[in-house]
This record gives sequence, C-alpha cells and structure tokens, in this order.
Amino acid sequence: MPLELMPGSPEAAAFDVVHGVYMAFSEGRPADIESVQMPEYSVWDGLTPGLRMSLDEVKQFHAQDQGHKVSRGALTWSLMPLKVDVLGDVAVVLSQLEVSYEPPNALDARLRVSDVLRRVYGAWMMFHHHESVEPVSGL
Repeated sequence: MPLELMPGSPEAAAFDVVHGVYMAFSEGRPADIESVQMPEYSVWDGLTPGLRMSLDEVKQFHAQDQGHKVSRGALTWSLMPLKVDVLGDVAVVLSQLEVSYEPPNALDARLRVSDVLRRVYGAWMMFHHHESVEPVSGL
C-alpha cells in the first residue's frame, strides 16, 4: 500500500532524493546521482552482485549500470514509498520499485529498496542504498 507523503515535509524531501536518483539513472545522468551521495556512500544493487563501498567502486558501478541499461530496450519504472522515518538528521526510506525493459534483453522485476539518508547542511544526502528482487512467491 503506497504511503501518502505531505508535500514539503522532511519525509517527502527524503523520498524526493531517492526518486530523483532513479530519474537521473533513467535519463543517463550518473553525475546527478553522485551529487547526492555522501563520501561514505555504499550501494548494494538488486540486479548485479557485490557491495560497493568506495567512491571508485561506486563510479565504476554507475558506468557498468548505465551500460546494462543501454544494452536493453526502453525502460519504464515506478517508485512507490512504503515507509519513511525521519529521526533527527537521519532518514530511512523504504520503497517498492517496478521496472520493465523492452527487448532486446527484456526484463520485468519488482524490487525492494531501502535507503539511508543523512541531512547535511539542510540537504538530504544518501549514505546507503540497497535493492533486492522481490520473490515471485513465498516459501
């Protein structure tokens, strides 16, 4: 069930950063993604193996991720906020991402997304990003 966020609230501002990252990815703008990442940022992507924990690893990942996107057909996506908690200068954003790539290399997936952000000089910055593919059925 989607979460209704109050426009202008700290929760909405934190979610907007996460949404903006996906927008920048879909439009091929990795520099815009990196502009909201803290120096200590780490990422655990849902469709590629490995935890990236250094700026060099993250930059390499962004280049690789854009290459994967280009190798597929047109991308459509939607990101739905499920829970946003703001605890002082830290925000935890839980979302559901649905992606669909057309051929070639078609892919449809639903992912669970968890983001940890920190407010730095009044702006939300990403500290950690984690995606995992949601199972199609339970055990």
